[in-house]
This record gives sequence, C-alpha cells and structure tokens, in this order.
Amino acid sequence: MAELKRTLGLTECIFFGVGSILGAGIYTLIGKVAGLSGNFIWLSFLIAAVSALFTAFSYAELSSAFPKAGGEYEYAKKAFGKKVGVFLGITISMNGIISGATVAIGFAGYLSGLIGTNILLNALGIILLLFGVNATGIRSSSIVNIIFTIIEAGGLFFVIYVALPYLGDVNYLESPPEGNNGILAASALAFFAYIGFEEIVKLAEETKSPEKNIPKALFAASAIVMVMYSLVAISAVSVIPYLELGKSSSPLAMIIGKDYGQTGVIIISVIALFATSNTILSNMVGSSRVLLNIAKETKALKLFSYVSPNSKSPLIALVLILLLMAAFALIGNIEIIARIATVFIFITFIVVNLSVIVLRIREKEMPRPYRIPLNIKNIPVISVLGILTTLVLLGYTIFSLLKEH
Repeated sequence: MAELKRTLGLTECIFFGVGSILGAGIYTLIGKVAGLSGNFIWLSFLIAAVSALFTAFSYAELSSAFPKAGGEYEYAKKAFGKKVGVFLGITISMNGIISGATVAIGFAGYLSGLIGTNILLNALGIILLLFGVNATGIRSSSIVNIIFTIIEAGGLFFVIYVALPYLGDVNYLESPPEGNNGILAASALAFFAYIGFEEIVKLAEETKSPEKNIPKALFAASAIVMVMYSLVAISAVSVIPYLELGKSSSPLAMIIGKDYGQTGVIIISVIALFATSNTILSNMVGSSRVLLNIAKETKALKLFSYVSPNSKSPLIALVLILLLMAAFALIGNIEIIARIATVFIFITFIVVNLSVIVLRIREKEMPRPYRIPLNIKNIPVISVLGILTTLVLLGYTIFSLLKEH
C-alpha cells in the first residue's frame, strides 16, 4: 500500500498553520465578537489566543513524541486506550467537516453577493473544487495554501492600513454593556477564529524532521496570528462603532467601504473568498489525515486507509469528506455553527491537555524531543492552565447556545 510522502519543510508548515487559522473566523465573526465585547474586543481576542496557546504547548510535546498524521487520535490512544482515541479522532474529523461545510456557505454568500449565482450551487462547487486540489496530493494543497494565505493576510493588512488614521479615536478600555461576562462570552466566540493551528500536527507524516519542525510551526503560526488578530480587532472598533459592527454580516467590508466605497467592498469580498476557501482546504487535509490514521488500525474502517499510489493522498477518506461536507452545506447560521464547532474543539483540547499529564505520570522515561517548560513534580503547569481556561470558555459557549434557544 502507498504511504504518505515527506515533502514539507518548516516554512510550508507555518504557512499551513497560519492559513488554517486565518480564515472564515476573523472575516465573518469579528462583528459578532465586537457586539459582545465592545471596545474591549482586543482583550477578548487576546484571552482566546492565550487559551489556545496553552494547548499549543501540549500539542507541541505530543507531536514531537508521536509524529503521526492521526494527531489527537494518536495522543488519546496512547494515554487512554484505542476506544477513546477513535472517539476523539472521529470527533475532530467531524468538527473539521462541519466547520468546512459552514465556511462553504460563507463562501457561497460572498460569491452570490458579487455575481448573483445560486448559494447552494456555489457551496457545492467550492467543496468539489477543493476536493480536486486535495486529491492531487499534499504538494498541490501546500502551494494553493501558501498563495491563499498570502492573499487573506493581505486583506487583514488592508484593514489595518485603512484604520491607521482612526487609531486612538475611541476609548479601548470602555466596558461593554454586559461587562466582564460580555468580554468572556466574546472570547469564547473569538476562539473559533483561532481554530486551525492544531491542523499542523496532522502533517507529521508528510513533514521533514517532524519532531522538530511541527512544534516550531505550532508556536510560529500561533504568534503570527495572535499579533494580526489583535491589530485587526483594535482597527475594527476604531473605524466603526462596535454596535454597528455587531449587526453586520460582512464587518470587514464595512470597514474598507468607509474610505474606499464599493470598490473597496468588492476587493475585500474577493479576498474573503480566498480566506474561506483556504479554511475548507485545510479542514479537508486535516480531517482526511485523521481518518487515514484511524483506518490503518481499525478493521471496520479499513477502506479509508487507501492512499493513491499516484498522488499519495488518502483518496477514499477524501471522498467520504466530500460527501459529508456537501450534505452539511445546507446549514446556514454561522454564529450558532461556530459555537457548536468550538464545543467539539474545547472537548478535544481538554483531552489533549489531559493526555500530556497522564503520559507524564505513566511514561516518565518516554522520549520527548520537545518538553513543556514550567513543571511541578513533572506535571506541566501550562497544560493545567489550558484545561482550566478551556473549561471557562466552554461554559460560556454552552450558556450562549442555550440563551439563543
């Protein structure tokens, strides 16, 4: 049977990580976050970033010890047994599939607004197109990812540039209507915009020296996005009052449109198409690699372990993802689906942090090319903080979902 091929270096992994994170979240949800957190939006994004970074440390240690494409499946299996591993692997794959379908709807809406085509056909079309890119192999996916990442990052820098004359015009320490609860509820929603860095670990079997390059890529991608999101968040409320942003379905277009009119709106909308496409592409890559790894070790799923001898891609797993993503493409409410997606990712992150702690206790002598700093009796404090902050944000997410119903 054909195997995945090691073709990616550190730079490509960083681009993949940044491209996975910079996507539909910041382009579609920044308005909703502003509506909850007001001018403290920068703090909400920072809280979400720090919480995600805590878990990135756990991913770094685990990915260096187990450089497998299965990612979370592999870690949970080592710590808690195969059944928990399979459950977590399928959970993270479904999260990627559902998020990708939701983002496809976002893409379809932008495209429909530009050229008036049918939203459902747009969504199915982009899913099919990116399936084709994935099916040709990781090298093609990586090249497309790098191009799209540069374009979507350019869109965010454009927003920051437009906001420069407005910086300092508002009080960035003004409390939102709901006070601290609003800031934390916004942080829980903003967390969706940081989902994606964990996709890097799923490239472990296609990366050169993964035990070194994967941890480096995790931290580099997280740091780059943290800085960019903080600047975009401050820029957003500097140009447009947060109450107006909260009501907008295309907040970044509203910001650009203030100085550049309809031409600016068209430009940022086109960039948003690339951003949403990149998220779908990354979700397909990550979900297919997890299914591939589970299938290799699970008789009932053996069919999905097939790797194309020509493209070296997990073709049958990608076909399944294509069908499921297309089936979910009729889901329409981005905010609710984003919160559902974050519930899945919060659960995953808690298990990943617990996996580090359990393996530290049970497998003290296990080789760990990267080891989390700041330990008390061999227990990593950062992983404990990752669990605690994730539980807080999970609580706010569940509360928000219940309140919306």
